[in-house]
Amino acid sequence: MQTAQPRWVQAILLYLLVANTLPGAWALFMPRNFYDSFPGFGRTWVSVDGPFNEHLIRDVGAFFLALATLCLLTLAAPRLITVRATAICLLTFHVPHLLYHLNHLHMLPLIDQVGNVVTLSLSVLLITLLLFYRPIQARSQVLF
Repeated sequence: MQTAQPRWVQAILLYLLVANTLPGAWALFMPRNFYDSFPGFGRTWVSVDGPFNEHLIRDVGAFFLALATLCLLTLAAPRLITVRATAICLLTFHVPHLLYHLNHLHMLPLIDQVGNVVTLSLSVLLITLLLFYRPIQARSQVLF
């Protein structure tokens, strides 16, 4: 019998896939633009934190894409171990990332402080929910 992921697990993984792919591809392929313009819409969250370092920005982009790939593989292989391993790997990055930004909010205007805390906290919350995933068995399809 094949295991199926509940829709809420698929939705979280899909969100995390997109949330890691967009900044990852941007940073990897357009590091200077990412540094100057992330998260976009006239806001800047990266350039306020020190001088541009192309190597570091490209590495961060590649790392985000690696996490996105992990999410994609977990969507493709619906197993308890893949969901839990993905959640643990994502939390290993996202919790320290959130903590760093919480300790450096003073560099940003209030609107960006709120946006930063909300987006980073949402990721940590959604990833944490994946730790509660319990597999369900797919019903056998009967063809008449």
